[in-house]
Amino acid sequence: IFINIQGKRKAKKIGRDKKLAVDIAKKINAKLVLGEYNINESANNTPTFREYADKWLYGYIKGIRRDSTFQRYEGILKKYIDPAFGKIPVDELKRGQIKEFIVALHKKGMSASSICLVRDVLSGVLCQALDDEIIQINPVVGVLKKLNLDRSKRITVEPFNMQEMRLFLDTCQEFYPEYYTLFLTAFRTGLRLGEFLALEWGDIDWNSRYLWVRRSYKAGKVGKTKTGKERRVDLSNQLYDELLQIHTLRKAELAKDMMDDEVTGIIFTRDGKHIEQNSIRKTFQRILSKAGLREIRIHDIRHTFASLLLTNGESPVYVKEQMGHSSIQITVDIYGHLIPNSNRDAVNRLDDATLSNYMQPKTNKNPQPIVK
Repeated sequence: IFINIQGKRKAKKIGRDKKLAVDIAKKINAKLVLGEYNINESANNTPTFREYADKWLYGYIKGIRRDSTFQRYEGILKKYIDPAFGKIPVDELKRGQIKEFIVALHKKGMSASSICLVRDVLSGVLCQALDDEIIQINPVVGVLKKLNLDRSKRITVEPFNMQEMRLFLDTCQEFYPEYYTLFLTAFRTGLRLGEFLALEWGDIDWNSRYLWVRRSYKAGKVGKTKTGKERRVDLSNQLYDELLQIHTLRKAELAKDMMDDEVTGIIFTRDGKHIEQNSIRKTFQRILSKAGLREIRIHDIRHTFASLLLTNGESPVYVKEQMGHSSIQITVDIYGHLIPNSNRDAVNRLDDATLSNYMQPKTNKNPQPIVK
């Protein structure tokens, strides 16, 4: 039996008897005409977007994604999406409404990257509604492409050059010496902020001169790295010597206090505890101001590390491994424009000197006239 209710086609299998099906269909149509089926009340049983978004956020995202991701999605839902769509039943959200919403965000000056993040959250909720068979299609799919607002593959980065990096570290050593080793580690390893705050002495291999990046710290919690994978990062000679000096001093302090002289625990601490990310960001900005340097984000220290390696001619594959990118494509998308491409000697080495005699143009003794 097929019945149209408020523009939606419903199907129900009755059995193999066509006459029985026709009779039941007549009875259902009669009840619909008489209003015995409270269709409006049935429609109200569909959850609103706000109700379903909470189910997606707390029942799905919170359990499988990082806390920082959960908090970012939660903020986007509350600040942007909920005011626009929160009270609308999730199956009544139309593609036209979403397009108008996206265009309004763009007109207010929101960046394409931020708009893409809003799109991802909105689409995530509706994808789950699609899986739960509450809706038939996801109206978000392809909206940004139609509006020509999709995320650019190339990410704009503004790293320090070598002189700016040296000025920052010199200023830090002069005015904030207690943070010098921390920021030297950031500039020499390219670790994410949470990753170098979570470093422990046991992560350093003193013999092979590298450290293992195993975890990340944020807001009182130690968790996995962004990619969920561990990686090995090489130590420069300068950083190795600096860390070894700090390690030796702490070892001497433990021996002086008649304690076990094996140095363990967090490398960068405040009163024996992890330092919070916002505290490091504030110190970073103070050093920039003291040095008279342009303002950049603390994450741009990571970009500085990668860009300096690449401009010095290091392999993108090596940079990818040091940075912990999940694929070489990410490295190329972000830093591809920094990879040197002006070394003509590389292509000249492909030439074979013995071919040069054969490649000389022949002289034509009887040149033909050019026909115009």
